Amino acid sequence: MLELLKIAWRNLFRNPRRTWASLCTVALGSAGLLIYQGFNTGVMNQYRENVIHGYYGYGQVFPENYFGKVHEQPWKLWFEDGEKIEAQLRSSSAVTQVFPRVSFYAFIVKGGITLGGKGEGVIPERENTFFTEMNFIAGHDLQHPDQIILGKGLAESLDAKEGDTVTLLTQTVNGQLNGADLTVAGIFYTGKKVIDDSFYRVDLKQAQQLLDTQRIEMFSLATQGVEAWPQVEKDIRKANPSLEAVPFEILDKNYYQNSVDFLNAQFSFIRSIILVIVAMGIFNVISVGLLERAGEMGALRANGEKRSRLFKILLLENSLLGILGGFVGICLAVLIDKTLLVKGIPMPPAPGITRQFFVFLDIMPSHYIQALLLPMIATVVASLWPTIKLLKKSIPELLRST
Repeated sequence: MLELLKIAWRNLFRNPRRTWASLCTVALGSAGLLIYQGFNTGVMNQYRENVIHGYYGYGQVFPENYFGKVHEQPWKLWFEDGEKIEAQLRSSSAVTQVFPRVSFYAFIVKGGITLGGKGEGVIPERENTFFTEMNFIAGHDLQHPDQIILGKGLAESLDAKEGDTVTLLTQTVNGQLNGADLTVAGIFYTGKKVIDDSFYRVDLKQAQQLLDTQRIEMFSLATQGVEAWPQVEKDIRKANPSLEAVPFEILDKNYYQNSVDFLNAQFSFIRSIILVIVAMGIFNVISVGLLERAGEMGALRANGEKRSRLFKILLLENSLLGILGGFVGICLAVLIDKTLLVKGIPMPPAPGITRQFFVFLDIMPSHYIQALLLPMIATVVASLWPTIKLLKKSIPELLRST
């Protein structure tokens, strides 16, 4: 086999023109695969960052059997001792910050307009340093206990602007009416109509005062990264088995996980197209090259070479061509990434993002393996039919082809 490999390697460079034509076809296909997969991963990373730093964090912790269910009196299931639960969550070395929250329904009144909405109470000084993707189109995040921020659609329906005063009316956990006058600090836009038309945020203490409770509904978490979440779940379960930890991709399945699934399906389709183009280009180049080598094959056959041995040599040639082309393509893609695309690819606002953003290629180790092996496989497969067809010819037919 080593002898056949040496022969195949030497044969590659006997005709530089033919070899370079094949090599460029494979290299361009390999570079295209690597660049597109890096771009695809970069887009998914942008979506992930928007989800994590826009609302959910890396995940959220709920009371047991609370998440995903409708409760007639949900506050009865909320955490009574928020500080104790927070301490348990911080016991995990992978947790870097904890964000307690409560959600509640209320009427928002401005002038003669009264609208219903669902909002949250948060701790601004914690949230503002981590949740930096709220997409504010006016004003800023909460900075004082007497402030409120509104979704874009809700603000437009109320005709509320930054600095205006609105009245929040809600029912306490005891069934009594309570209210507060709050100043609009900012207006944000998520791109999700159901949220933008009804969502608001206030200070956590203000929300607890309005609801007449000190309980906490759930905690959002900041961790050391996405890969740390399994360890966080394990630590939380160990600290308190009654806690339910849910990662961000489950919390926002419709926006994030469905987007990831869509982009992966799209990449698989485009990858197939690139491989077909590579295979067709290789098929054409190799077919022409083998026709030019028909006389050579005839002479070898006349000297006693077996079809099986010649088939192995040609197969090794095309395998080496595919590997070499894949390697050149990887080098080309890395060069483009480090030069032409070093400042990122400017993209228009995506769903849930109100500003232009830049996508940077995120090339993973597995991407290099795919960019090396897939074009090689396409090259070998594309060369099989013309190789078999050539070797099936008789010696006189091959010699007459010179």
